[in-house]
Amino acid sequence: MSEIDTEIISIIKELFRSKKNELVDPDDLLREKIVKTSIYLAMLFSFTVLVLEFLNHELTSSIYTMTSVTIAVAFTLLFIHINNKSKNPSLIMFGLTWFSLMLTLYFSGL
Repeated sequence: MSEIDTEIISIIKELFRSKKNELVDPDDLLREKIVKTSIYLAMLFSFTVLVLEFLNHELTSSIYTMTSVTIAVAFTLLFIHINNKSKNPSLIMFGLTWFSLMLTLYFSGL
């Protein structure tokens, strides 16, 4: 693995690490809570859709749209969090993250 890969893995580990007996900046704590909540919500929506499909329930297109939007927002927030915590932030990464979110939101609304 390269240096950037190990840095990203350490940022993700830090995101999900327990910080019970540490002093943490409230802004960082709020940002991490928002990112983790969006990831958990995307996992819940995905799991629910998979279970309902497995049980042969008929799902509407709005459920698929809601799930795809939730996943897109979760990954976008995760990418932005990684880019903010990274030692070498990239404007290209910000641009690609924004573009992928806008594209996903556009196509899920069709």
